[in-house]
Amino acid sequence: MPARIGAVAGVTLTQLVRMRLFLVPAVICLLLLALQFLPYQAGISLEFQGAAQLQLIKDVGLGCMQLFALLFCVAATALLLPRDTEDRILYTILSKPVPRFDYLAGKALGVFSLLLIMVLLMDGMLSLLLHLRAESISQELRTALAAGGYSPQEMQPWLEQVQAAGNSLNTQRGILAALLGYGVLTSLTLLISSFTSGTIVSIIFALGAYFIGMFRHTLFAALSGGEGTTPIMRGAEQLCAILLPDFSLFTVADTASAGVHLSWSMLGGLALIAAGYILLHLFTATWIFARKEF
Repeated sequence: MPARIGAVAGVTLTQLVRMRLFLVPAVICLLLLALQFLPYQAGISLEFQGAAQLQLIKDVGLGCMQLFALLFCVAATALLLPRDTEDRILYTILSKPVPRFDYLAGKALGVFSLLLIMVLLMDGMLSLLLHLRAESISQELRTALAAGGYSPQEMQPWLEQVQAAGNSLNTQRGILAALLGYGVLTSLTLLISSFTSGTIVSIIFALGAYFIGMFRHTLFAALSGGEGTTPIMRGAEQLCAILLPDFSLFTVADTASAGVHLSWSMLGGLALIAAGYILLHLFTATWIFARKEF
C-alpha cells in the first residue's frame, strides 16, 4: 500500500537525517564544488579558457555528485536493517499489519529521497556556478573579440560555443539517468543486507557487486584471455547479467556533459530497466526477509 510505504519512507528519512550519515561525503563534495567558484582556472593556462573551462567545472561537479551518491547509497542502506534490529524498531513495525514488502520498499524509498534532495542541492549549486561563469566568460570573450576588430555577427559563433558548453538540458538528462542507476544500487544493497550479517560485510558485497556490474564486459573479456568467449564464459556472463545490473548503462552523465545527445526515449528505456531491477531486488529481499526469524 502506498500509504504504508510512504509512512516507512518518512520514518527512514528522519532516521537518516538524525544519523547524519550524509554529512561527511556531502561536505567534501560541496567543498569541491565551492572551490570552482574561485577564479583560479583563468590563470592555469590558455587551454582552460572559454568552453574548456566550463567543461572542467562540469566534470568536477558531476564527479562530486557521483562520488557522493555511490558512498551514500551503499553506506546508508547497508546500515538500516542492522540499526533497526538493534534499536528494536524492526520488531515494532513488523508486529503491526505491515507487510515485509512495504517495509523494505519504504526503506529504499527513504534512502532515495534523501539522496535526491542532496543531488538536487548539488545540481542547483553546479547550475548556478555554470551560469555565472558562462556569463563572465562571455563578457570577457566579447571584450577581447571587440578589441580584435570582430563584428557582432562574427562574435556570435564563439559566444554560442561558450553558452553550449554551460549547463544544458542534456546534462540534466545525464544526471537523471545516474539517479536511476543509484536507485537500482539502493535496492541491490538492501537485498544484500537482507541475507548478510553486519554492515561492513554488506558494504563490501554491495561495492563489489557495483564494480562487477560496471565493468562486467571488460572483466569477462579479460578472463577469456583474448581467445574468444567460450560457452562457459557466455553462460557465466548471462547469469551475471541476470543477477547483477549493468550499471554502465546509467553512467551517461559524463558523455552527456561532453555533448552526446540523450533522448527522452532513451531515458524512458533506462527507467523501465531500473524499475524492473528494483522490483526484482525488492521481491527477492521480501522472500528472504520472510524466512528470517526475528
